[in-house]
Amino acid sequence: MGNKKVKSVSFNITNLKERELLERLQQEKIEFSGYVKELVFADMQRRNAPLKIVKRSEGGGIKIVVRK
Repeated sequence: MGNKKVKSVSFNITNLKERELLERLQQEKIEFSGYVKELVFADMQRRNAPLKIVKRSEGGGIKIVVRK
């Protein structure tokens, strides 16, 4: 493991939300490391995405969605 860094994640099983997350991972047999990497990558893309103009009004105004 010379070229790898390990980051651990703990789940508090007395916390309902965290227990549900852990149970879902176990039930779906999700490969945790790959799943977390996909989530982090998707978040990076979302945060680096340019502003998106959603709607232009007839009066010239615009509605912009920031990081959604």
